[in-house]
Amino acid sequence: MLPDWMGEPFASKDNKLLLSRKVAKRLLHEAQEAFPYEYSALLTGCESAVTDYISMPHSFDKHAFAWDGATFFQALNTIQKSKVQWLGVLHSHPHSPPLPSASDHKGWHYPMLSYWIIGLASEEPVLKLYQWKNGTFVARDYAIIDDPA
Repeated sequence: MLPDWMGEPFASKDNKLLLSRKVAKRLLHEAQEAFPYEYSALLTGCESAVTDYISMPHSFDKHAFAWDGATFFQALNTIQKSKVQWLGVLHSHPHSPPLPSASDHKGWHYPMLSYWIIGLASEEPVLKLYQWKNGTFVARDYAIIDDPA
């Protein structure tokens, strides 16, 4: 059994994940600011709705992201204290399309969570969502939702 703060956004078979419009804009902005390096964040919310995030320090690598253990555990502690759920990870591909790379496949250890990639290689940024299923990433649909007034 998972702890309460660990979400399962794909718990329902055909669940469509929801992403707050404000959060989507902020994530895109921060990913563009990190260019030419990869940007990453832990996504938080409740059930299948991503309503906030924790930016992670970017590595000065143009083709990979990694977190040191202390920073990662500090972010998880923040999630627990905030009484929200960890729903996924987002990172950018500054120089390639938003398709999971071999490194993404090797480094993914949380199959119950969502995996988002922002591709910055084209004229317009592209955001894709993936689910880990049967040993590979499968593209999933999502919806951008307006924030409550």
